[in-house]
Amino acid sequence: MYTVVVFALCAALTSPARPAVQRAAGAVVQTGSVDCVAPRPRALAGLAGSVHAPRMVPGAEEFLPVIAAFEDALERSGELRPGAPKHVAPEAAGAHRISFERDSALAAESYTIAPDERGLVVKAANARGIARATATLFQLAECGDGSWSLPKVRVEDSPDRPFRCFMVDLGRTPHPPAILRQIVDLCWMYKVGYLQLHLSDDQLFSWTSRAFPKLHDQRAGWALEDFVALEAYASARGVALIPELDVPGHSTLLRERYPAVFGETPTDLATDPSATQGVQQLIDELLETFRSSPFVHIGGDEAYGVPADVQRRFLNRIAAHVRERGRRAIVWEGPPLGEGDDKVDTDVLQMNWHTVGFPAQEMLDAGYEVINASWDPLYIVDHYPRTMFTGAPVERCYSWDARRFAQVDPGFPTFLAPHLTRSDAGIVGFCMPWWEGRPEYVLAMCAPRLAAVASAAWNRAGEDDYADFAGRQARLLPRLERLTGAALLGAPYAEDASQAGNLAFRARVTTSWGASQPVFGPERLTNGLVAAPDHFLGYPTQPEPLEVTLELRRPETIGRIVVHEVAVGESYEVYDVLVSRDGAQYEVVGTSGEGTRGAASFVAHRFEPRVARFVKLRTRGCHGLTFPSFSRLTEVQAFRD
Repeated sequence: MYTVVVFALCAALTSPARPAVQRAAGAVVQTGSVDCVAPRPRALAGLAGSVHAPRMVPGAEEFLPVIAAFEDALERSGELRPGAPKHVAPEAAGAHRISFERDSALAAESYTIAPDERGLVVKAANARGIARATATLFQLAECGDGSWSLPKVRVEDSPDRPFRCFMVDLGRTPHPPAILRQIVDLCWMYKVGYLQLHLSDDQLFSWTSRAFPKLHDQRAGWALEDFVALEAYASARGVALIPELDVPGHSTLLRERYPAVFGETPTDLATDPSATQGVQQLIDELLETFRSSPFVHIGGDEAYGVPADVQRRFLNRIAAHVRERGRRAIVWEGPPLGEGDDKVDTDVLQMNWHTVGFPAQEMLDAGYEVINASWDPLYIVDHYPRTMFTGAPVERCYSWDARRFAQVDPGFPTFLAPHLTRSDAGIVGFCMPWWEGRPEYVLAMCAPRLAAVASAAWNRAGEDDYADFAGRQARLLPRLERLTGAALLGAPYAEDASQAGNLAFRARVTTSWGASQPVFGPERLTNGLVAAPDHFLGYPTQPEPLEVTLELRRPETIGRIVVHEVAVGESYEVYDVLVSRDGAQYEVVGTSGEGTRGAASFVAHRFEPRVARFVKLRTRGCHGLTFPSFSRLTEVQAFRD
């Protein structure tokens, strides 16, 4: 599927440049042949000419690892031939070169790219700024004829939000080091500056502690050397790894394996001096390995049974320890604010995910800086027992608003009435968590969503057109595949012979909203497969029902429509089935709700045969299984009788 797109990318990049066009939003200048960058830079102008097979000229020793990582990306993605000459001293650069120079006047992640008589000059204040520039150059690189080149461009760029983060749950599901390197590549390419490693939870402890070796689970698949190597790999790509030790909640393994140190209950862990000392030892180990990050995440959420004031005092002790070592603590939204001096120190970053006991505006009013980790649209969850996912459509991710905190669960008031802060001042950015996920799904499920949110957080004013963003992604995602070596999974299809009589097989599917679902898009409903997980992740189905329309190849006589759904226990999808001959006038031919499917995983709706070309399902979601705001339909089949 992507091969054709890759050739289209090369053709687009090598076509003659058109005159620059001024965009109204964000004062962004774009040229047709170079308008393929995401996030969209603040200013990008395409100029006449190209820089062919340039050598890299580092202007500071600090830049060498970043430039080497850029060259590695070019080589792995096929733009630079293996063994080709790489970065060199200025006098050996030859005809074309890219010079990387320090400009201390620029902000931390800002960079500029400008042409000179020998090629291009990249300027930034530090290695992180150079890494942001190389991500832009990587997206602009032209391929073909066994060589590579860059269009001559002028770029001025910097982010809106300094904190742009992706989180991987290593405390429930093992993810091998090779997968984490792929995730780092993803973060680098879309200018996501932080990768949070959720290293501990009740199910798995992935950190290789030397002080408490019984904590580490061999099935995690990591040795200390792997973490050291990952830290170096990420640092060279401008991605800082944020280690997370989740305490005092989510601490079952600490207490089971070292009860003499960490106690037997979460309250013991939050109050016993030995437990505080043990947590501090673990924090020191993390700081020794993860040296590039200014942050350490210390958990703080869902400490059930621990009094709120006890939680706050414990978090302050750990945060003070982190502060003494020159870093800054992050916590999940946990205990409420408290009164007077009984509160978490205001220099602790608050990661707001729930907005229930401690709403985001209350955090801001109390003087905290806030990270938006709202369920809608940021959470991506691979739910146990591995029969369904939670994840907002990509278009919803692209519309990310730093001020908006919302739930995907209709049982919470913020589902229908999202919490909106008065302004975005004090909201430093976002964190997109990948919870419980299997590693084989992480890039396919998360890359399109993370790219969308990262683009919005980098340049909100310039990222104002989802169709335009989707067009850029159609050209960039194949490049990400080549870089990582991982396929971004599409929908599989059944063999044609197995679908004899099914008039809906491969029918075109449209939805009233929410079609931009990676992996589990609406095409799953007519691919001829029903085994889990093969459902359409339709969202939201409330407060208004989600409409899914199938258009058959031609009008057909239909007398039976079979609707399959994810069937776990007593779960049930609530929906109506309608048919139409012209796509304008519909009539209801079936309904389904609690108890309709019985013990089966499908409902066969029979009716007097009639001619129809369109089949519509109006669903109100799957009930009795995670969140009823999601549809879990797997297949729609249509038969003559």
